[in-house]
Amino acid sequence: MLPRPRDMSLDDHNSAAAREGTMRELLTIRIVGLLELLRRSGTIANQREFGLTRIEWRVMAHVGGYAPLSLNDLAELAQLDRGQLSRTVKAMALRGLLVSKRRPGGPAIMITLSDEGQIMHDRMVALAIERNRFLVGDLSDDVLTQFAAVLDEVTSKAQQLLDRERAIGGGKEAEPA
Repeated sequence: MLPRPRDMSLDDHNSAAAREGTMRELLTIRIVGLLELLRRSGTIANQREFGLTRIEWRVMAHVGGYAPLSLNDLAELAQLDRGQLSRTVKAMALRGLLVSKRRPGGPAIMITLSDEGQIMHDRMVALAIERNRFLVGDLSDDVLTQFAAVLDEVTSKAQQLLDRERAIGGGKEAEPA
């Protein structure tokens, strides 16, 4: 059992926990913990199966789902720094996973999967389906439907929070690695 904060009496702690929950009981903290576990296990699996870093995996997933993409579009989708992304795309093109060509009539680069990259992407999708089946395969359709509805509602509220924070300003969003 974890110790309770020292500056709260047991009664104060119980009433605060009942009203708002302790940090470790908050749904948002639990979601972040779940996301971190999935991120870490996915990083290990994708490194083992495909030899991809987390950033490379994100590039493959986005290009596989939305190609052709400009570098700017890919940076926005993946929420990655354009410079870091440019280096990653060049390296992946040299490895034969991506094709990077100039858009006709303009300076923009269009990024697509190579044939080898498409084969890898298909394998990535199969692994994602397998991992998803492991996570939720034992849950009933009713539970999954309810869970999806809750996720949709919480996602909508999270978008509202992001929009509100952006409107208030005062800080720059951190770019995920």
